[in-house]
Amino acid sequence: MSASAADERVNTVTRFLDRMAHGDWDAMAACVAPDVVRIGPYRDVVRGRDAYRTFLAEVISALEGYRMDVSRIWSDGDCAAAELAEEMDIDGQRRRTDEALTFDFDDDGLISRVAVYLQPSYLLT
Repeated sequence: MSASAADERVNTVTRFLDRMAHGDWDAMAACVAPDVVRIGPYRDVVRGRDAYRTFLAEVISALEGYRMDVSRIWSDGDCAAAELAEEMDIDGQRRRTDEALTFDFDDDGLISRVAVYLQPSYLLT
């Protein structure tokens, strides 16, 4: 794939993560294919755009003080990956989880598969 294809993949993932971090669920869902598959860190699977949108909206909206910090996103034009950290307050303590996500795309350039990999969470002092 060309450099422009890699740029397009990075732009799609950037938009997806930005809209997720800001709770703009419809714009986030517009970045994924209708038959998207999300594979979570605990081997949990969510299938379909509407189910994935609902899943993320419910989980993230329930987290107190949620914040996402994206370190980097890159692509080879075929797939993409992102390193990020999510922070939230749990029982009055700030917790951080470092993560890596991989993304596959369909022929329309929409995200067709997301896989989430976590590092152990830790408390921020």
